[in-house]
Amino acid sequence: MSSAPRTLLASLVAQRGWTVDQFCRAFTKTAAAIGADTYGITDRQAKRWLAGTLATQPYPVSRRVLEAMFDTDALALLGPPDTPPRRDPARTTPHGMAPLPSTGDDGHTPIAPDEEVSPTHRRDLLSAGVLLTATGAVISPMDRAAGISRAIAASAPDPLTLAQLEHGIHQLVTLYDVTPLGTLLDPIEQAWNRAETLLETCVSGAGRRDLERLSGWYAYYRGRLAHEKGDEGTALTFLVLAGQHAEAAGDTLLAGSVADVRAALAFFAGQFTAAAAIARHALPAAHPYVLPSLASQMARSLAQTGDADGALAALRTMRDNVWTGEQLPGPAPSDEEAYEAYCALALGYLGRGDAAERHAHRSLALLSRTGRHLQLAGSHLALARAFLRRPEPEPEQAAAALRDALTVARNNDHGRTANRAAALYRHLVTKSDWARLPAVRDLGDQLPAREALPPAATI
Repeated sequence: MSSAPRTLLASLVAQRGWTVDQFCRAFTKTAAAIGADTYGITDRQAKRWLAGTLATQPYPVSRRVLEAMFDTDALALLGPPDTPPRRDPARTTPHGMAPLPSTGDDGHTPIAPDEEVSPTHRRDLLSAGVLLTATGAVISPMDRAAGISRAIAASAPDPLTLAQLEHGIHQLVTLYDVTPLGTLLDPIEQAWNRAETLLETCVSGAGRRDLERLSGWYAYYRGRLAHEKGDEGTALTFLVLAGQHAEAAGDTLLAGSVADVRAALAFFAGQFTAAAAIARHALPAAHPYVLPSLASQMARSLAQTGDADGALAALRTMRDNVWTGEQLPGPAPSDEEAYEAYCALALGYLGRGDAAERHAHRSLALLSRTGRHLQLAGSHLALARAFLRRPEPEPEQAAAALRDALTVARNNDHGRTANRAAALYRHLVTKSDWARLPAVRDLGDQLPAREALPPAATI
């Protein structure tokens, strides 16, 4: 402990000669002894309390445990060490209303897998016959066992809530590709927050594994949504979180789906080698549903690096593993249409525009009347690129395909389509004779001003 404690709590902990770990153990034991509905704090949370580096106060349940440990008002404990110890018997505002808690930094905040209260700590609660708390109160083994039992039972999620969260994932599977992205944002965030809040208080068992998985899927869809809208920073944050949940839940479908979008993030950042590496690393353990999608990520990434053999091999892997079953959570199913679309993409990047055009037209035919706006926009972009990568480029047809992509995207809130269309437009206007074509000028009028400006980008 520091020789100059920054809080009264740190001063009292130092007086008792406790380490941070011993303080955490004492907190857990006291919580069980008084029947508080919390089951411990992490080392990181304890250090924040001791250092007084909290943006908000702990929840009332944690303040009650601190007051039982030190017989001192919790707010005083978290204040400077020279604050006189005090208890506030009323614990009310001047108007008699209990203060409303804000989001606190205590046992109710998200706990990363390595911060979960460990089985060793739980065994400590069960090992002794009598618990002597910091206040000197003697708790009988029966009362202690009852407190532990109630704390564990209270932390389990109710079956209806789990069923509702599961149902929400199934709805997303059905609706994601055919619904304007903006309308999905709030429902996804609300469900994700609900799942994470339940996970914070669920300490063990199948319920926790279910909540890890559900929290991970909602984080995945929130990250994927951000990616489609062009908000890559938010996308990365949620996808990293989803990957952590996937590891904790042992969910290979979720892990592969996260890798799929992480590869896409790298691809659209121009990090083609990294994108291919992410997909390649995830392939061996991939769930069969997501395996062909990962292969498609490899194909377009390797094509951008000029590795034609690698790109074509990845397309063969995709073709050999095309998904023909029902749609599952994760990326859009890598079915026959997806294979045609990614052939168009990869061959276009390899400069084989004539072949790419044929695949793009087949993809668009298979998408006809499906309402899958993300895939439609992508195939129109692939067709535009194919027209530009032919031996004899056709800029007017490319501009028409780009207008079709923008029309699909306009009412469906995917900003990434506008970004990609703008990159292709910049390529068109680098050639003065193309830039003067009416179709190209009309395309420029449809793009936001900031998107239509040169210089040209890699397409």
